[in-house]
Amino acid sequence: MMENKQYCVLIVDDDATMRLLMSHTLKKADFQVEQVENGPSALEFFKRQIPDIILLDVMMPEMDGFTVCQTIRGLPGGEHIPILLVTGLDDIDSINQAYEAGATDFITKPITFPLLPHRVRYVLRASQAIENIGKSEARLAHAQAIAHMGNWEWVPSKEKMHWSDEIYRIFALDKITQHASADTYYTLVHPEDLEEVKQTIEGALKNRACFNMDHRIILGDEQIRSVHIQGEFGMVDGQPWLNGTLQDVTERKRTENELQLYRQHLEELVEQRTAELTETNVQLVEANKEAEQANALKDKFVSLVAHDLRSPLAGILSALEYIHTDEETPLNQEHQKIVGRLLEIGKSLVQMIGDVLNIGRLKSGKMSIQREYINLNDCIEQVIANLSYLAQQKGVNLHNKVPTDWFLCVDSTLYGEVVQNLTSNGIKFCNKGEEIHFFCPEKYPRTLAVQDNGMGIEPEKIQKLFNIEEKTSTPGTAGEQGTGFGLPFSQDIIQAHGGKLWVESIKGEGSTFYIQLPEESHQEHNCVSTEQ
Repeated sequence: MMENKQYCVLIVDDDATMRLLMSHTLKKADFQVEQVENGPSALEFFKRQIPDIILLDVMMPEMDGFTVCQTIRGLPGGEHIPILLVTGLDDIDSINQAYEAGATDFITKPITFPLLPHRVRYVLRASQAIENIGKSEARLAHAQAIAHMGNWEWVPSKEKMHWSDEIYRIFALDKITQHASADTYYTLVHPEDLEEVKQTIEGALKNRACFNMDHRIILGDEQIRSVHIQGEFGMVDGQPWLNGTLQDVTERKRTENELQLYRQHLEELVEQRTAELTETNVQLVEANKEAEQANALKDKFVSLVAHDLRSPLAGILSALEYIHTDEETPLNQEHQKIVGRLLEIGKSLVQMIGDVLNIGRLKSGKMSIQREYINLNDCIEQVIANLSYLAQQKGVNLHNKVPTDWFLCVDSTLYGEVVQNLTSNGIKFCNKGEEIHFFCPEKYPRTLAVQDNGMGIEPEKIQKLFNIEEKTSTPGTAGEQGTGFGLPFSQDIIQAHGGKLWVESIKGEGSTFYIQLPEESHQEHNCVSTEQ
């Protein structure tokens, strides 16, 4: 029985995630699962071991699923193995191509994984039934050829006919009381088939030809059965003579009818799935349009709010700055401290608004990457100059160890902003006497490292640092506050350059941020003027 055997399923898909999901689902259903990532690997596996069923992706590099299926059908042992094509294509031509390539059936993406094991078992049972039918027919044909079971002979001129015992059994007649004759035979033929049977046999006699056909018979208990009769013409003692075999094919006919119903059912399923996929595709298109409209509305709203906030904030900051620095009517020490704190908060809000606008423009493609050829050492020196006052205030030392002959093809403004953001973060989390180093690590080629020996980062926060949706801003060693947008914005800038930004940190020992760009960013002849 099928349930007592662990069937081997070969999964062929270039998508590692899809292989993992299908493998996990089928293993839970007690299937043995093997998997390969492309067509050539599938063919090599098949030559070593023939699985019980193959789940074969259509869209693959090197060799698509149609070609793999067709090739397997030509290999020893591949003639009848069930092959399920897994496809995202939902047009009729692709479905027809799948069957022309020899596919047993197909599964469309997205796959309903809870139903996958049932679909595999269904196809295995159907294929096993078809295989059993073929074996039964082959054994029956071989037995007829050797034993001449169900043979008959007829000499019309002498009204002489002979039936073997098997024919009597098929007709449910008593050999002793009911003699073989053409009339007896014709009385058993179904009335709707009788005229065709007579014309076929008489035609063979007249044309001295062979014949074979299927027809129905009615037994004494009104039971209807199907038989296959075949015969050939000959001469005996100068008289025309027919001889041949007769086989009960009732079960075969029943199976053929069941297979026809199965095929019709599959065709109905194909039509149903095609209609469902078409409807789903329409819904996805509409949902995508709605999502794009909602996203555009969100971006517009954020932009309008940010712009509307920036102008009054600038006025408030100017007034606070005037009050804070007014020497004619100076504030007392307590009020001076309060106004100074308000200025810090206001500047932080202005920076946050700028970061929000920049992130929105960069993600929407409205901010372009203006590439130019720069000296990295000079870029670091400029950042050190910009932040020297802040570093001196906290007693933090900045050391540039970048080679003077290292050149990059980048957007100088945006790249400089990333380096400056990482540096200001390092100063923020350092205490007096600690240091920040800029260097090129040997273990990471084409990479700039910004390293501090400050307070470090908790392991649970490292994965959230570059996620704009996570609130990770932490007060500095002097209580400095941040917006939480700097690192996500920096990552977006480096990714727009085709590079990556990451951090290694140990709590209490410091952090090292790495900026790595692709190889072409280090070659002058690949530097272009602008890039979206």
